[in-house]
Amino acid sequence: MSYHVTTILQYFKRYLNKFLQKEVQGSIKIAKFYGPIGIGFLLVILSLGIYINPIQPKTVYMAMGQEGSSYKEISEKFKESFKERGVNLELVPTSGLGEGLKGLDSDVSKISSSFLTAGVASAKEYPNLVSLGSVQYAPIWIFYKGNTIKTNDPFEYFSTKKIAIGPSENNTNKIFRKLYELNQKSSPTGNNFIEQPTKDAADQFIAGKLDAIFIVDNYQSETVQRILAAKNVKIMSFPLADAYIKKLPFLQKLVIPKGSIQLDSINPSEDITILSSTTTLLVEKTMHPAIQWAYLLSAKQVGEDSNTFFAKAGYFPKNLDQSFPLSPIAKRFYEEGAPLLFAHLPLWMASLIENIWAYILAFFVIIFPAYKLLTSIRMFPAEHLMNEMFINLRELDEAVLHAKSAQEIEVILTTLKTYEDEIYENWLFEKNSRFYFNLKNAAANIRRDAQAKESALNTLPA
Repeated sequence: MSYHVTTILQYFKRYLNKFLQKEVQGSIKIAKFYGPIGIGFLLVILSLGIYINPIQPKTVYMAMGQEGSSYKEISEKFKESFKERGVNLELVPTSGLGEGLKGLDSDVSKISSSFLTAGVASAKEYPNLVSLGSVQYAPIWIFYKGNTIKTNDPFEYFSTKKIAIGPSENNTNKIFRKLYELNQKSSPTGNNFIEQPTKDAADQFIAGKLDAIFIVDNYQSETVQRILAAKNVKIMSFPLADAYIKKLPFLQKLVIPKGSIQLDSINPSEDITILSSTTTLLVEKTMHPAIQWAYLLSAKQVGEDSNTFFAKAGYFPKNLDQSFPLSPIAKRFYEEGAPLLFAHLPLWMASLIENIWAYILAFFVIIFPAYKLLTSIRMFPAEHLMNEMFINLRELDEAVLHAKSAQEIEVILTTLKTYEDEIYENWLFEKNSRFYFNLKNAAANIRRDAQAKESALNTLPA
């Protein structure tokens, strides 16, 4: 074993002593020869490196919504999924998704992602944001107590009742106003429309201090479950759901089957049709590709692990909301699925390969012709110099032939010495070694002829 190691070390030592210095000298000459082209090539490589941006952030920030909402719960699931992928997801508490959207759009906020209830904002208002798809339904609930109410227009019925509609500027509040104004042709401005956090409004509704409460949230949310568990709570049905959807395409129609909430007591006592929005995951356009993949893979994992009331496991994420364009990475995800690389490689590496796979493919497709091209590029300046040297030597050879005095021969020999030094300094590929020896032989022949002629000229009578 030691014999082989010694042999290898001797080889490298010999290489360093014999070839490295000349290779460096040759490289310097080539660099001078290809200077402008080399600078352009380096600029292209630098630009490609900036475009690919291989260094992902270690910590990202996500708005998680208010206490008691399903958004807090799903945010926690995303945090766990991110942890498995080696990224720290910091959850930023907000009073609602509306505040999260403002933080996401702000240049001074750390928030780089937020959930959004489809229908309350669009890319026209927030051009720097893109969608990673919908991650869950956001059912629209109107809870009330007492006898069953049947009406085509729930908003007209509750226009004079004491109803909680969510905090001002909150997504729930915006959805209520959008639906209310669709039918009533006016804004809800009376004192009976209570604008307060959903969790506090639920406490008051359960205590009998409110006639109704309007909520936009998933069935599994803590607040929705607490209300459904209260006594004598009813869910308002929307018999004109299809008409609402025609007017507001971001809406979906969902059905709560008879007895699906409580089978033993047959709750509800009949099928109930409700409206639903969807929860869209928004991020900054400039978000690092690896982090976008982390969100999409986490959404897929959360969707596969969640068998919810309105959606079977694996249904989400989906591209359901058209209010914001999908990011290019999300578009690839929904068209082609998650690449297998992410199941076997670290997030940063899989993302980097996924981001530059086309470049890698192109590299292997053209590697052989590129190698030949690079070889020819490497050899061209040496061949150019050698051809130029052969021309110079031929001119010297002709000068020897026509020399009339010993002084002319001395000038020729001095010039020849300069050429010989240049020949020695040239570093050539093995393929061109024969030219090196041809040049040396030619120079030696010229020196011999010059010296012979100098001797002959010196012996001539004065």
